[in-house]
Amino acid sequence: MIQLGDFVAQIHASNGMHLKKGIVVKSYKDSFIVHWLTYNKKFWMESRGEVFAELSRRYLLTQMSYSRYNTEVDILILSKAGKNDVGNS
Repeated sequence: MIQLGDFVAQIHASNGMHLKKGIVVKSYKDSFIVHWLTYNKKFWMESRGEVFAELSRRYLLTQMSYSRYNTEVDILILSKAGKNDVGNS
């Protein structure tokens, strides 16, 4: 189960590519919030020009809430917080 402090990635549904990576900053019974830190610049077309780069920085590197019951969002745990005593409460 995803918990506070986990380092996670949102993956592409068909090929498993990491689209964004971030940290779970809040964890609730029915949802969790991820603060996205990095994104796949090739996938999000940053190389196509400054407009795409600015849009990506503005809209991809935000905090997003995810329902624990939404099976369509592919979030993969890259590193568990509990493994290094971060996020345990």
